[in-house]
Amino acid sequence: MENYISKAADAFLTSRPYGIRLDFKHKGFVIFNHHMNLLGNGTPCNLDSLPLEICTLEDIPQAGERIIKNGDIMDIFFYDETSNPYTGYGVNLEKLKTYNKYIYPLALALNRTL
Repeated sequence: MENYISKAADAFLTSRPYGIRLDFKHKGFVIFNHHMNLLGNGTPCNLDSLPLEICTLEDIPQAGERIIKNGDIMDIFFYDETSNPYTGYGVNLEKLKTYNKYIYPLALALNRTL
């Protein structure tokens, strides 16, 4: 059973959004995973090197566990080390519910599965 939990935790860190960067100057966004990389990629990366997707930023929900504003850039993080639903043994369903509270409106706004 531990193997399945470990695989689920790894998949959560690479395939689910850790956060979103909104660039108001260039009118774009990038969704990134825990490794600061594109979803599905487990190699650590630099967030500044990820390609922006152009869209109307006003439609994107701006809520998360932590928000960092720096000029025209806003980074929104959907969980941190204390609110990660896959810390410890098993899944913390309350933390997962909180995480999904941020992801569901974002998925609707972007019209994609996250």
